[in-house]
Amino acid sequence: MERTGLVLHHGITGGAQLARYGRLAEACGYESLWVTERYFHEETFSLLGYLAASTERLRLGVGVVNPYTRSPALTAMGAATLDRLSGGRMMLGLGRSEHDVIADRLGLPYRRPRRTLAETVHAIRRLLGGERIDATVGNAALKATLALRPAQSALPIYVAAIGRRALRLAGQVADGVLLNAYVPVGYIGWAIGEIREGARGAGRDPAAIDVACMMVVREGPDATALRPSLRERVVRLLREAHTGEILLETAGFDPAVAATLRASTAAGWTGEAERLVSDDLIDALYLLGPATRIRDRVDAYRAAGVTLPLLLPRLADFEQVARRFAG
Repeated sequence: MERTGLVLHHGITGGAQLARYGRLAEACGYESLWVTERYFHEETFSLLGYLAASTERLRLGVGVVNPYTRSPALTAMGAATLDRLSGGRMMLGLGRSEHDVIADRLGLPYRRPRRTLAETVHAIRRLLGGERIDATVGNAALKATLALRPAQSALPIYVAAIGRRALRLAGQVADGVLLNAYVPVGYIGWAIGEIREGARGAGRDPAAIDVACMMVVREGPDATALRPSLRERVVRLLREAHTGEILLETAGFDPAVAATLRASTAAGWTGEAERLVSDDLIDALYLLGPATRIRDRVDAYRAAGVTLPLLLPRLADFEQVARRFAG
């Protein structure tokens, strides 16, 4: 089986369910199983600890935690502990999150996100390597040495990115980049170009950076009937100032649609905003339809440069998708 991973959607109700999903992913031959950090839902490191005890070979990833809700020392402690518990199977994903989540909903200071993320990656890597840290990371002074080491000599750190500056940062500091869900195939080549530019500027080998990408899967012969229910999610995605134009342009659509869509939603014209989202645009952002079509789409992402496709189904569809795309 070519390198392929799965992503668990939120909604896990118990340990038996989680263990079953982990064992299924392992039995089907997937390389890795990732959990996402969604606030006010399941806590990710707890999920990963349970998965570590329930599986033997499956690599385990978190996509992603951030420098604000967990300090670099706490994140390093968690990653090293999980790596030891799993026998060297941990993959750490880091991202900068968003102001509305960190500051508005969680009430935490949100400052200098890219710089803080870069400093956090360096600090965690040094802590995992056994170094003593005495430096400012973000807005806090950090003086720490880990009393434990991970099982892996170099635990891989992935940086989540979508815009130009974040992609270049990933190329500068990370072992891998975790591309956002809902990106079109046309985006991949542009993103890899930015990653490589960042890597070259830092004197790193661009080819050594793993390119993982989450892909939202809605599989089934009648899945295209889901398009109307997906429009609202696409509207929310395209409203984001740092993503809308990029996604539209790289998918072959008019990037000016993003500004029109924002104006419509700001005026309360939700229906008008959703009418701007065509079926073709939905098909560009989702893996939607029968299994043969989805396999072709995954192959297209690989051909564009994705080295680790991560299939993200709804939780209710996890077992079906895991079995359908195994092997």
